[in-house]
Amino acid sequence: MVIDVRHGIRALSVSLVVIGSSFAQATTIVDVDVWSHLQRERVARVGGEQAFAGSESELMLQLLTDPASPYSETVREPDFTNDAEWPEVLAGLPGNLSTASAVAVLDWDLGLTRARPGHDVEPHPGYKDTFVAASATKADVDADIFWHMIDLTGFRHSARAATYAVAMQMLRDQVQATIPERRALLGIDEAVFSRVMKAAYLDQVSTYDMQYLSTLVQHRLIHWQPGERSRSGLRALPTVYRVARAAAAYRDAQGYLGSYPCRPDATPVAGRAGTGVEGDDRPLCFVAATDRAVHRWYIDEAQRQAIWVPEREHDGMLRLAGFAAAVLTLLDLAPLVEVVEAVAADDLVTAEWLTPVEADMAAERADHLFCPFPE
Repeated sequence: MVIDVRHGIRALSVSLVVIGSSFAQATTIVDVDVWSHLQRERVARVGGEQAFAGSESELMLQLLTDPASPYSETVREPDFTNDAEWPEVLAGLPGNLSTASAVAVLDWDLGLTRARPGHDVEPHPGYKDTFVAASATKADVDADIFWHMIDLTGFRHSARAATYAVAMQMLRDQVQATIPERRALLGIDEAVFSRVMKAAYLDQVSTYDMQYLSTLVQHRLIHWQPGERSRSGLRALPTVYRVARAAAAYRDAQGYLGSYPCRPDATPVAGRAGTGVEGDDRPLCFVAATDRAVHRWYIDEAQRQAIWVPEREHDGMLRLAGFAAAVLTLLDLAPLVEVVEAVAADDLVTAEWLTPVEADMAAERADHLFCPFPE
């Protein structure tokens, strides 16, 4: 199967927010797409073939001080800020952004920022633990939804609970942002939210409601729009990282045998916290890890949890597993730079900055990522 990601994975149209030392500024920066502006200027200077020739690993080498570490700091001034087109990139961005701000917003949507309480995020109340609250706040999931979904699935299926917690939050936000008269016209079914929140156990959640929530997440993965702001005041994360952060919050909420992988100051405990390397199944110190590293852990965790087989063929967990599996491939591939480039290339064709042939070069790189998956 080949998916035309140029017209599909809008979830990765890179647009962003500033955190860390520019935390206060993060709440005001909206509708900024640093990646597309950067690619547009590069295409204009060197052509589409060369502009899309770089790999994800090459980009990470510029943006992270230690790309192999899940806890890497970001580079303040990557090499590409010295390129000839960089002044044009800055000039084309709204808000008169500095290099530091533009790089910071790029870091945000590429999943290179972390969730340290009081530094990266201000944890919301209701999560019983500061580190749980930090990850859940960055995922932008309300406490009542967060706890109810894990009550329905249990911690054995926390990866699936994370997907549906984010979906339920999306639905709540849609209901609150839309007048009642327009909800049916827009396909917003508020009854789904009410029924799921009233369910005492998973078997009480209908197949329709599960499918509705699964479709909502898939739609947001494919059509994520830049410019949204989370209720915490930060720029909303791309959906793929929201789900991963919610799953990390559940893992911390579950607790650990022995010592915690994080110190109280939100730094990883050497020898206890996972390193993110292949074969190391220890949990990360999630609040100290980048969103990208948390996402890699999440995909592995979701696959581990999927091995469990329900006792009854038609119970709610089996139905949940079926719908969650449909989302997992998108969650796995969405952060890849090749997919981001394909989306940016499609936008550049629309703006007549790139020829369709040049855009196909980027699309083909992304299509190869999807081809091994059967329909």
